[in-house]
Formats: sequence, C-alpha cells, structure tokens
Amino acid sequence: MDDELLDAFDERGCHIGIKRRADVHRDGDWHLAFHLWVVRADGVLLQRRAATKASWPGRLDASAAGHLLAGEAVRDGLREAEEELGVAYAFGDLEPLGVHRVADEADQEGRANRELQHVFAVRDERALETWTAFDRVEVDGLVLIAHADFAALAGGAPGPIPASAWDGERVAAIEVTGDELVPTPYLGALATDLARVAGQPPQQ
Repeated sequence: MDDELLDAFDERGCHIGIKRRADVHRDGDWHLAFHLWVVRADGVLLQRRAATKASWPGRLDASAAGHLLAGEAVRDGLREAEEELGVAYAFGDLEPLGVHRVADEADQEGRANRELQHVFAVRDERALETWTAFDRVEVDGLVLIAHADFAALAGGAPGPIPASAWDGERVAAIEVTGDELVPTPYLGALATDLARVAGQPPQQ
C-alpha cells in the first residue's frame, strides 16, 4: 500500500507531481481522498476500522473512504465502496457535501497526513444484516447510529450512546462513545447534511 502512486499538491492546491504514498506522508504533501457516508432514514452507517490498520485502528469512520490514486477522477473513488462495503453505487446517486481540508499532525514516525477530502453521501435503506460482502480484512464491522445521536457525538458529546453493530454474523446492541470516532473537523457540520440526505426534517 505504501507503494501506491498518488497525485501530490502544495498548500495552494497546485499539482507538484506523482509520488509514492509513503513519500507523500513522509513529506506532508496534500493529496486527494474520497469519503462516502451511507445514511438511512433512521441513522448513519459507519465502518469500524480493522484493529490491524496502521492509522486509527478500531475507530469508527466514514462508511467507505480512501485515497484517490494518481490520475483518478473523483468519481473513481466509488471503488472504495465496492472494495470496503461490497456495494456499487452510481455516481449520480451521490449527494456532494463539499471538499474539506483535513490535516493530521505528524505521528511519532514523522508522517503527516494532509488530505483534500471529497465528501459525499448516499441514501441506502437496506437492512444492517444484509451487508454481507464487506472486506473483513479492512473493516471489522458496521455500526448504525441514529441521526440525533450521531450529531451529538460529532458535536463533541462524550456519550455513551446506543447503537447497533453488525460483524457479518449477528447484529448486537452496543454503546458508542465520542472518542471512538476518527477525529474529523467537519463532522459537526456534516451531521445536518446527512440527516437531510436521509429525509429527516431539520432540527428546531
């Protein structure tokens, strides 16, 4: 994975070349990412990152997310949904939710992550237990959180809040805390958009 080739950008968004993923993170270059949030009328579907992941192991993240490879268009990011969740969506069915600049501080090994995240949402009402084709190596399972509860966690509430977890074999009632979410600056504002895409009336 460190040998994947990515388009690298400077602070102004100018393309500065194509580099190995490992080198992009070593040098702190900006690069492109695709984030897809799957919503239902009753909640937001998050993936639980595999415990073996190098970054944010075991944390709750966007339904599907990943880097755009060198030369890929934004719409090509939909392969992440196929690879991680085992589902295919048409790009026209996605609701664009903006491009967000997200920069993580350098880790203990000096690697920095600076992403231009192209964020989308899609409504999908399928039952939790029908998500049987998710990648068991990359994803430990899926978690469904009610819209109001997701908004609370995204806004900084510590929790715990009730949720439903699916590990590919059974659905279980669990509790989720705010520190289980992958830190993402735009989450607070995102919750309102996700509820809208899911057909929920705006909160008063």
